[in-house]
Formats: sequence, structure tokens, C-alpha cells
Amino acid sequence: MKNRSGDDNTLIMRIAEVISALFVLNVLTVLCCIPIITTGAALTALHDGLIRIIRKEDGYIAKRFFEVFRANLKTGTILWLPFLLIFSGAAADVFIELAAPGLLSNHIKVIAAAAGLLTLYCFQWIFPVNARFKGDVHQVFRTAFLLAGVKLPRTLAMTMMWIIPVAASRFLPSLPLVLAFGISLPAMLGALFYYPVFAELESDPDEVSTGNNHLE
Repeated sequence: MKNRSGDDNTLIMRIAEVISALFVLNVLTVLCCIPIITTGAALTALHDGLIRIIRKEDGYIAKRFFEVFRANLKTGTILWLPFLLIFSGAAADVFIELAAPGLLSNHIKVIAAAAGLLTLYCFQWIFPVNARFKGDVHQVFRTAFLLAGVKLPRTLAMTMMWIIPVAASRFLPSLPLVLAFGISLPAMLGALFYYPVFAELESDPDEVSTGNNHLE
């Protein structure tokens, strides 16, 4: 006869471990994103930690985070810079439109919206791919772009994991939640969508050619 009490205790302990890990990862990510330029390395380290949580791999979270952060400081920064420029441009367009409605032509608005949407979709995959697979910047971009299109339903779901909390922040005390779980929790929910794809690629790497070696 199974000991349900023991199973329940194990489940509760596992949930507590995950919550604790997400809190630590969130704090470290927020701190490492403050310089802005280091955001790419921070997000890579975050997704490495999330993947390890899903794989139930034990270890020192903070130590591993900083190891991955340092190892990806150059690559992560190069991957991040195009997104920083595009997101900054989109934010500038929104600011201009709010400050001076009608100043931007409809053509510019459509082009900016399309570019922003494609960038956002690719953004969902770029740092998870960089965290899980080894490869140069071109290979990581290529793989992320392909996955964003080939796995579009998952890409949309991953994007919604970020949009919903942002929308909900209007009605909740956002600062404490952001500091505690504002980045790691939406990223974790997104990881539940992208990790099965990674597992599939690892079992059949020819399905979507990455040209990368697996990072273990």
C-alpha cells in the first residue's frame, strides 16, 4: 500500500524548492539586468536555471547562475544588442505617438509594429536556445528564428506568458512581485512550452538543424 502522506510531503517539498529557486533566479536576474548591457547574459543564465529545474537537476543555483553568466557575457551581449536597439526604437515610436498623435505616418506605424512583433517572437527563443545549445551567434539567431516560426503556437503561448502579467500589474502591487517573481515566473511558464521542443531536438537533432553541440 502506497504511503500517500509521504508522496504529499515530497510534492510539497518539491513545490517549495521550485518556488525558492524561482525567487533566487529572479533576484539574480534583476540585479544582473540593471546595467542593461548585461541583460543577454543574465537571461541566458536564467533560462539555464529554469531548464535545470524542469530536468530536476540539483545544484547550487547562485553558483551555476554566475558561471553561466560569466561564460556568456560576450555572446549574450552580442545577442541582446539588436533587441535592445529595436525595443528602444519601438518605445521611442510609442512615446512620439503619445506626445504628438498623427506625427508618424501609418506606413511607419505598420512597419514598426511588424518589426516589433517579429522581434518579440524571436526574443522568446533566443536566450533559451543560447542556454541549452552551444553555437556561434549566427547559429543561435538562425535556430531561434526557425523555432519561432515552426513552433508558432508555442511562440504565441510563450509571448502571452509575458503579456498577461504586464496587463495584471495595473491592478496588483507590481514592484514587490517583479522583485520576487516578475521575471522568473513568466519565463518558467514559457519554459514549459519550449523545453519539450528542446527534448525533441536532442532526441532527433536533424528535425531542426541547429549546427550546435549540446551544452551539458
